[in-house]
Amino acid sequence: MNTLQLPASFSGPVPDPTATQQVSPLHAFSIMRRHRLAIALVTLGIAVPAGIGIFSLRPYYNAASILIIGTHQAPFRDLQATVSSPEVDTVAVNSEVSILRSPAISRAVAQKLDLVNDPDFREALDHVPISKRLIDAVSRIFVTPPPQPPMTAEERLQAVSLLLDQWVTILNDGRSYIITITASTVNAATSARIANAYADVYLDFKRHMKISATWQANALLDEQIAPLRERLRKAEQAVQAFREKNGLIAAELERAPGANGSSNSADSGGTTVTDQQLIQMNRELITARGDLESRRARYMEIRNAIHNGSLDSIPDAVSSPLIQQLQAQEAQISSRAASLSQTVMDGNPDLQSVRAAAAQVRARIGAEVQRVASSAAKELSSAQARVAALSAEVDRLQGQVTAENEADVTLRQLQSEATAARTVYQDYLGRFAQTSTQAELQVAEADLISRAETPLGPYGPPRKQYMLIALLFALMMGAGSALVIDRMRKGVRSTAELDAIPGLFALGLVPAFAGPLARQYASRDRSAYLETVESIRSVLSFGHSRFRAKVVLVTSAEQAEGKTTFALSLAANTGRCGQRALVIDCDMRNPSAMRIMGAVSIVRNTHAPVSPLLAGLERDVLPGVDILTPEGMMHRGGGAMLLPEELGQILAQVGSQYDMILLDTPPALAFPDAAVLSRQTDGVVMVVKWGQTSAATLVQAMRTLHTYDARTLGAVLTQAPPHSLGEAEKHPFRIYSHYGLLPPA
Repeated sequence: MNTLQLPASFSGPVPDPTATQQVSPLHAFSIMRRHRLAIALVTLGIAVPAGIGIFSLRPYYNAASILIIGTHQAPFRDLQATVSSPEVDTVAVNSEVSILRSPAISRAVAQKLDLVNDPDFREALDHVPISKRLIDAVSRIFVTPPPQPPMTAEERLQAVSLLLDQWVTILNDGRSYIITITASTVNAATSARIANAYADVYLDFKRHMKISATWQANALLDEQIAPLRERLRKAEQAVQAFREKNGLIAAELERAPGANGSSNSADSGGTTVTDQQLIQMNRELITARGDLESRRARYMEIRNAIHNGSLDSIPDAVSSPLIQQLQAQEAQISSRAASLSQTVMDGNPDLQSVRAAAAQVRARIGAEVQRVASSAAKELSSAQARVAALSAEVDRLQGQVTAENEADVTLRQLQSEATAARTVYQDYLGRFAQTSTQAELQVAEADLISRAETPLGPYGPPRKQYMLIALLFALMMGAGSALVIDRMRKGVRSTAELDAIPGLFALGLVPAFAGPLARQYASRDRSAYLETVESIRSVLSFGHSRFRAKVVLVTSAEQAEGKTTFALSLAANTGRCGQRALVIDCDMRNPSAMRIMGAVSIVRNTHAPVSPLLAGLERDVLPGVDILTPEGMMHRGGGAMLLPEELGQILAQVGSQYDMILLDTPPALAFPDAAVLSRQTDGVVMVVKWGQTSAATLVQAMRTLHTYDARTLGAVLTQAPPHSLGEAEKHPFRIYSHYGLLPPA
């Protein structure tokens, strides 16, 4: 039957095909150890050219001058407080840094030091990078470029200023007013000259800029004072005329005092009687509306309670002594009526009298509740009338206040214009007085703290640090290449990958070993290889009924995956347990079981009556292990296979003599033998070679077996290197080592 999925009776975990295997650091190190040659080549290929380039770099010299800005904007008391103050005007500092980085400053420095004729700058201008040389050489092959004219003096000055932008660094730490100007060139004296020249040019630029701005401001102020004086006079006259025309002087009450304690009619406003009445009415209206909503809610609660017949939810009814008394009477009468109804008939006069009394009490309760509801309705109507009256009064007062405020708005506008005119006029007068006396006393708002000195030695490049970075990068690239190479290798490498393939369950994993198979079983010592095979044999012999089988067909998807070796190993482990096992070599095209065991064909007695199907039986090739090669069927042609009927006859003759029978068949993808013969067995075991058989190949092989309705017991991962396994697969081998088991030989 088809068993591409585990049956419902199997209680083990169902593998998740989408699960991803985590690569442990130890596994990554094992991958790198396997590909150490590739890592070495990649590391050397990167580190050697990088080292040549690093040690060919020219040394450069750094010289720095230090400026502090903003020293004349406020009283200067303490340098430490000025430098370390947390209240730094970041915008102002960044503005000064931008000025220092501007093309105007670099151009002025180049002119001041005549850097156009400096040998270092001429060499930098005439130097052509290797990349540009290569591009030009390639371009000349296809197109002959026109000759380039020599640069003019202006162009060389512009090019020098651009070089200065690259060689000079302007920095501020963001926490102080200190600006550091650092020049880096290949000449120590040139670096110091450039750094000092930047500071001098900046200070001269700031001083001339302030002087020019002061004279321009003085001229502008002189032109604006007369019009501002006339504007202030007209604004104050307009305010006074509007007050007299609208009578607002007598209407203003309770003026707020000015900043100096006196009343300032030009700056402050007043509150009229109408404003106060409107405020009071608004407060009363809010209170009345709240009372209205409370009474409306009470009325609706009473109505709903009457409609639903739940008088207990009416607070007034519950607290009313009369209603409480009537409810008590009703309860007594109802109790008496219930007692009489159990002893007398409905026509009894006493029962009818009691029921009539109960109806009368309920009628009185209903009347009392209606009275409470009527009282709530009257209170609601009264509250609505009060809200309506207050709303009408508020509307009237709002109209009156709006009419009064129209004139007050105009007055406030006139007062604001007069105040603004007075402020501007006084400010202009003060500035004019200052600029008239300080025009000749302007200094730059910056000081030069430290001039640049000629450095005693080169500042860089830091060849050791660069080389260390290059080595680290080369090692990372080498390790990455090893991981990429390992990832590019196709093939299943863990039992989790086997579980992810539909229809397969990983029965176990056996390690690779060196030498012939007979050597593994010749010694009496136990080994890790024998233990892993024994674990798989135990599953097939004593495991869940899903995996238990006696006649097992062993196949693989492709050739050279170790299926014959594994079948012989299962049989040998069975023989070591005192049982007998038979291996039937069903690969009629290339029988290899006896060749792997290194056994020589035994000369049989030709006169002994031997069944043709058992003519190739070799007994005790290993202790308790027989190998059958159906020699009689091999003469039918190279492409023939063992037929199911023939296999059935063999199993019928020898089935009772063996505890486990293993069928070694050709690869399932190339030949149909495994799929056809699987119907005569208890199940199929798929052998998968570690790191070689891909998941896609296994899926195709399982599709082939599914076509013939083969029963798949599971898969075994063979020839696995223990040092390259994942953490989960490597753990059993550590336990084997702890128990003193020999590693695979």
